[in-house]
Amino acid sequence: MLKNRTFQILLGIAVVLPACDGFVCSQERIKAIELANRGADEFKNNLYDSAEKDLKQAIQTDPTYEIAYYNLGKIFQKQRKWDKAIEYFEQAAQRKPDNANYQYDLGEAYFESKKLDQAQKALQAATSADPKLFKAWWRLGMVYKILDRPKETDDALRHAIEANPRFSKSYVALGYLYLDYDFNKEAAQVFQGCVTAKEDDGECHNGYGLALKNLKQYEQATSEFKKAIDLDPELYDALYNAGMAYSDWFDEAHGNDQKERAREYLQKFVVNAGKSADGNYVKAANDKLYALSGP
Repeated sequence: MLKNRTFQILLGIAVVLPACDGFVCSQERIKAIELANRGADEFKNNLYDSAEKDLKQAIQTDPTYEIAYYNLGKIFQKQRKWDKAIEYFEQAAQRKPDNANYQYDLGEAYFESKKLDQAQKALQAATSADPKLFKAWWRLGMVYKILDRPKETDDALRHAIEANPRFSKSYVALGYLYLDYDFNKEAAQVFQGCVTAKEDDGECHNGYGLALKNLKQYEQATSEFKKAIDLDPELYDALYNAGMAYSDWFDEAHGNDQKERAREYLQKFVVNAGKSADGNYVKAANDKLYALSGP
């Protein structure tokens, strides 16, 4: 249940001017650049078949031209054809292994293909090439989390936050890591940093509320859930969490207002989450509604 490129970029793929080593280009390289740039324009206009054709022609014209391989990988990445994306990102990275962006996109494609060991190696290469590439640190943290390596997860996500303090996904992932291990105070500190860095992110407020709920700070927790819902009405986790927080608050305080608010948010969750929510959460919400239906 729980949601700097080194070249000039045109909608995610590289466009280059015809300059080569020593400011001298072979005729093959000049032609490959022309084809690759035409492919970039076609990609921008969602003409994927034409872009793919021109980029493959660029590779045939000059097989050493790694940018054409990379751009072709970006086309398949856009279409979520991960095996094909891997094929061309690998070719680009083999030709220029110290290019952080090539390694990052290769790592992402491996990650999406569930090839986690290979994703780890590519993302480590990306962070070595560019220690400030925050998305590579964040993605590496996701790999470590799936591999159940919490110390490495913590380290990678903290590097991501240091590299870009406004990239909220790093805070959210780190906060939930601490929640998974019942380190609620530490989670609250991370999520507090998240809402400070990006106050308009509903996920930050939802995570902060969850940590506060676990710490039995119900008034502040429900306030955070409300902020999350206001920012993102389709963040159904926040509806569920708000309902459960009010229910726990009611159990402790026995106040009618808390009981009514618990019912309100849990009913909204059940109605709005529909089939998209994890069935276990829907069942838990319905069970809690039944328990709250008594006097």
